[in-house]
Amino acid sequence: MVTGQRFLMPRENKKNHHDSSLILIGKEGFNYLDNFNSEYISIDMLPLSINEKVNNWIDSTLITNNKIEIIIANNSSLFVPKRLYDDNFKEHYYEKNDKIEDGDKLISDTTKNHLIEVIYKISNEIELFLNKLKNETKIKHINTFVYNFLALYNRGNFKNKLYVNIGLEFFNVFLFFGQELQLANSYSNEGRESFLYYIFYIIEKMKLLKNDFTISFLGKYDFYHKFYEDTLKFTENVEFISLKDYKNKYEINPFIIEIYENNIRKS
Repeated sequence: MVTGQRFLMPRENKKNHHDSSLILIGKEGFNYLDNFNSEYISIDMLPLSINEKVNNWIDSTLITNNKIEIIIANNSSLFVPKRLYDDNFKEHYYEKNDKIEDGDKLISDTTKNHLIEVIYKISNEIELFLNKLKNETKIKHINTFVYNFLALYNRGNFKNKLYVNIGLEFFNVFLFFGQELQLANSYSNEGRESFLYYIFYIIEKMKLLKNDFTISFLGKYDFYHKFYEDTLKFTENVEFISLKDYKNKYEINPFIIEIYENNIRKS
């Protein structure tokens, strides 16, 4: 079943849509989206270390006046309560979450409700690529984007909900007890068995009883229908937040692409 309101992303007017684009960066490539184009570009096709190829793609594809939203989706992130966050200890916080390689740069986002600081890293190669863009850019982590969406969508909820966002390389989970976020994490998508393993791990760790929580998938996509079927084998408390049954293409995260494409269609 599909439940919930239509996407709660603020609708912009047509003029604003014409000056915005999206680059969604994964481990093996990136999605580019504007109001004219939507494409996936693999690292094999466009190695970011080869300046000539990158410059040619930028000159031939990007609309000069467009603002570009950059979403980092090639690694995990760390959520730190804003009231406890100290920027001087950013590296100390993150080392408990993931290894920091030579050349990595740590960045943090503040969520729209100012409750959480989201820490993540970008590699030197990604930073060099982004520095080549002549457009105005704004960077955020995919978990910041999804949390901001859920903070609005989850308003008025008094149940236990495990929100799951499945992507090509990672799946992201957000557990809410009513209005309170209890857990936010990312796991490598290594297939259906590993997906179920991590879902059961979360259920056991958080002591969730079978009939006391709902698994809410962000989007409903043909490519992941086996994941949904496997989930339904152990619980009927499953719902989908989506505009429609969406036949996704080769996309790093179809939920993010669906939101952007929907906003463009309605512009």
